[in-house]
Amino acid sequence: MTIEKTVLSHLVYNDEYARKVIPFLKEEYFHNLSDKTVFKLIDEYIAKYNNVPSKEALVIELDQKDSISENIFKESKETIDNLSQDMTDLQWLVDNTEKFCQDKAIYNAIMDSIKIMDDKTGNLAKGSIPELLSNALGVSFDVSIGHDYILNSDERYEFYHKKEEKIEFDLEYFNKITKGGLVKKSLNIALAGCVHPSTNVRIRFRKSIDS
Repeated sequence: MTIEKTVLSHLVYNDEYARKVIPFLKEEYFHNLSDKTVFKLIDEYIAKYNNVPSKEALVIELDQKDSISENIFKESKETIDNLSQDMTDLQWLVDNTEKFCQDKAIYNAIMDSIKIMDDKTGNLAKGSIPELLSNALGVSFDVSIGHDYILNSDERYEFYHKKEEKIEFDLEYFNKITKGGLVKKSLNIALAGCVHPSTNVRIRFRKSIDS
């Protein structure tokens, strides 16, 4: 069974899994037209009813789609019929679904970049390529944006009271403003300014200090 079929099966039979991954899945990750069609049916059902669909509901929803060809209908119906339930570990499913999304996002971004590079009309902006690749590389199921004030109170207390080992400067004033020097294994930048004697233009010097 392919990862696409595994994802579709568990979107139907595993409510906990579906709620974890459905916000990150996109129809463009499914390159096979029948897989894409079935995913759209599942996604629309969950968005409307806030629950996973049954195979019977999917078949009825599929039958109501007038815009798909007969071949895609038959293949999508077969895909739905082959959806099955198993006892695969939830965390394994989530981890591999994340990898599936990352791989497909990168693949799609590369293919779109090639289309932009090959475009002879000038309608597609080559400057959009870095953003395409950056967005693809940024695909992740991790939605954490920092500490929760209540739930992470213990971690926050440890962070506030953690004693870090520092490397002292040879300059006393630098030690004073950094409260004892630089923390080990941190990246720091020292900035200084001066005026060029011939042009009277202020120049800023920057030095990176990897401690």
